[in-house]
Amino acid sequence: MIFRYSKVFMLFLFITVSASAQQDNLYTQFMYNKLGLNPAYAGNDDALCITGIIRDQWTGFDGSPKAQALNVNFPSFGKVGLGINLSRHTIGVNEKLTIEGVYAYRFKIKSGRLSMGMSFSGRSYKKDFADPSLSIIRPFEEDVAIDHGLYKTSVFNLGFGIYYSSNRFYVGAAVPRLMRADIDVKVGERKSFEVRHVYLMSGGAMDIRKNLVLMPQMLFRWAENSPYNLDLNLGLLFYDKFYLASTLRTGGVSDNWFESIDFLLGFHISNKLFLATAYDVTLSPLRKYENGSVELLLQYCFGKEDKAIRVINPRFF
Repeated sequence: MIFRYSKVFMLFLFITVSASAQQDNLYTQFMYNKLGLNPAYAGNDDALCITGIIRDQWTGFDGSPKAQALNVNFPSFGKVGLGINLSRHTIGVNEKLTIEGVYAYRFKIKSGRLSMGMSFSGRSYKKDFADPSLSIIRPFEEDVAIDHGLYKTSVFNLGFGIYYSSNRFYVGAAVPRLMRADIDVKVGERKSFEVRHVYLMSGGAMDIRKNLVLMPQMLFRWAENSPYNLDLNLGLLFYDKFYLASTLRTGGVSDNWFESIDFLLGFHISNKLFLATAYDVTLSPLRKYENGSVELLLQYCFGKEDKAIRVINPRFF
């Protein structure tokens, strides 16, 4: 046995995840990461909004997935929306870097807006088998079966999305990878590809009483040759400042109905600055080996409307 148990398991897990085609990053706070999921959302914030997310999945597990994302959503230019997505995702010795430009065109439809968008993304994939964090019993030179090289490849892809929103409701669909780009890091191999993912999202806002809004939301995820995942989120907004929510996530292993239950807490420090965190409690058998998942989100919007204006004409989506 060459690698420690945790390393072997982590590498095996990565192969399993790749085989099931789940290549995109997972974020519990999807409702604040719409631009990263759907290019048609560009321009819908009506302000220059910068959102940063840090996710540590399966904390305490050596080599576990970690992700960071930075989204820039520009204010609309008439009917045109523009955005930029940057992200980094690591798992074991694997790293994926993404830069994505987003374009959307918006239409006014009665009391809402319909947007159609395109994304243009470039990604860099890297596998570093010389990573010093890998622990081996025998030296590399004593076992030729051990790969200790650094491999890289880059790909380009296109995405498409559609998004409708009104003051109190939104619904959207997106396919962020339209092409089956070859992502094998070794020259001559053609076994791994970027596969098509489908995202369906929806949500609403309903006044329960003064200064208390109920906000149910959902995200459906599916990828080729992979089981679907569904996030069912129920949140409460207090005094237009405090956000408290919980998500029930389906998926995981076939004999488990639910993968995790997640808790979200957010606070509008000002009308421009929003801070939120999430903690996922794992329900699958993996919970024996890790301590849940943690997310931290920070969003700053330049030139947001005053609170008084929002009270007169509240816009949530």
